[in-house]
Amino acid sequence: MSKAEIKSDIVQQLADWRQGDFSLECGGLVFRGVVGTNDEIGEETDVFCDEAVLGFVVISQTCDVVRDPVKTSHKFVSVCPLVEIELEGLSNIEKGKVPRFGLIANTPENVVVDFSRTMSVSKELLVTWKRQCGCPSEKEQLLFSRSLERFFGRFAYPDAFNDSMISFRKAVHNRYDKNSLFGKALRSIRELRVYPHANWNSPNSVPITLIVVLDEEIEREVKDRSEIYDQIKPKIDQIDWGIPFSLHQEQGIRLAELKDLTAVDYLNSYPLDLNSLSFARRYHKEK
Repeated sequence: MSKAEIKSDIVQQLADWRQGDFSLECGGLVFRGVVGTNDEIGEETDVFCDEAVLGFVVISQTCDVVRDPVKTSHKFVSVCPLVEIELEGLSNIEKGKVPRFGLIANTPENVVVDFSRTMSVSKELLVTWKRQCGCPSEKEQLLFSRSLERFFGRFAYPDAFNDSMISFRKAVHNRYDKNSLFGKALRSIRELRVYPHANWNSPNSVPITLIVVLDEEIEREVKDRSEIYDQIKPKIDQIDWGIPFSLHQEQGIRLAELKDLTAVDYLNSYPLDLNSLSFARRYHKEK
């Protein structure tokens, strides 16, 4: 086979690969790295994994994966390792509590994607692997991309703001699954967004509006917005704000559905990743 025919064959094989596809047969390729624990709220998360890498999943966008590596500059794809975790850890991942790990279909039991360890491989190597589909449906493709967005696209809030959120994070984590009115109110929330009324780096004062983005009424466990407000307001009032942050005196809490927000509202606010109330929790809810 000529070089031109080999190159053409690679392009044809690449056409089958998609973001979320994986391989458990990678020709002995070894990923060396150290497995740590995820520590977002000051406590060790109940997820532990074997350091052994069982395979790799493609996280590059599909349009980049299928591009001709000869005629374009897209000669590599990004992959993350597949690792085995404990059963209890899988439950926490499904609930959106551990953004470091992602879920795909058709893997062995308790095997997940470790987003914290990423590397690049050549497309010539990729096509030698036995491909398996990790996102069979459009919904699963969307959920996987949301998990990627959540881990790699998180906004770097100032330390003082993160410290301020610790008590509220714990309240959400501890009560999200409960059958209380507060738990039901939490499960009626699509996401939380933070709107700063001053520059994040302002040394004097940065008043904050917390935008509580609700699911549509038909999907909510608590239909009445005022009941949701009454449930979450005491927890927000308990936030011990670190300087220079504070809750805006007149617009501290805003409840809205997506249709109520303008593009300016959304683009000028930042997602507050509270695990269950974030991108990955959609996996748990929409599955």
